[in-house]
Amino acid sequence: MIYTIIVTYNAMPWIDRCLTSLWQSTIKSVPVVIDNASSDGSVEYIRKNYPEVVLFPQKKNLGFGQANNVGFKYALEHDADYVLLLNQDAALHPDALELLLQQSDGKSLFSPLHCNGDGSKIDYIVKIATISKAQKLVDDFLLAKPKQIYEIGEICAACWLMPVSMLKTIGGFNPLFFHYGEDNNYYQRLKYHGIPVFLVPQALMYHDREVHGNMTAYKKRWLYRRLLFVATDINLSLSKRIKSYIKVLKDCYVHALWEKQYVPGLFACEMLNLLLKYRKILFSRKQDVTIGPNWL
Repeated sequence: MIYTIIVTYNAMPWIDRCLTSLWQSTIKSVPVVIDNASSDGSVEYIRKNYPEVVLFPQKKNLGFGQANNVGFKYALEHDADYVLLLNQDAALHPDALELLLQQSDGKSLFSPLHCNGDGSKIDYIVKIATISKAQKLVDDFLLAKPKQIYEIGEICAACWLMPVSMLKTIGGFNPLFFHYGEDNNYYQRLKYHGIPVFLVPQALMYHDREVHGNMTAYKKRWLYRRLLFVATDINLSLSKRIKSYIKVLKDCYVHALWEKQYVPGLFACEMLNLLLKYRKILFSRKQDVTIGPNWL
């Protein structure tokens, strides 16, 4: 059994395309929607037009990670074999899930190739953060020798196929991350526990963020998230953690000069905010190194 988890917040511009792509998929799944207190009628619309959806309307915005954790818990309680994460502004190609399942080993994280909303090019974040680092993939495609599967580094969680064994080993998203950064932290944990990430380039999904992406939300407290990545990374020794903090400091001042976005002293301010969560971060790291359905 496959459960597709979709977190919604004011999802009306995309929900029809997103859910319709699941009905058109060659492999069917049970859609589980966790709505983060939408104000645009998303919940009522889904109830009326998609009665098959398992719907969890929330009274407040839980953030992306914690809302997904509600879906993870439901999937575990209902004997799921796989969980498919799918953003509200994303849609599957009809054979994408089938191709992912054909390659899955039942223990690793698998992702389709993320395209932009209309499928005319590769999603720009995936292109910069994932494809640019997968030199073997680039070489193979340029030489017209593509393979069916490639081991890669981290890739954004707009569409992940996750076997339930992964949830039982690593758990859900870390609650220290409210919106943005949850998937980066999850990749840190995958790396620590030796669980690889694979890309199936023939499997396609479409992510409509170039037109409707919320850059204001992405940029909000960017520096704090960078510091939190370092603080929660269970792969870092103390010396590497200090070096990483220094790199973030340098990046902060580059942004200050280039974008005039950050002012001198903001680094110290956000470091103080980080220290105020010191105990929670220590607990977080202990949870993340422990095998089990943590955060669920």
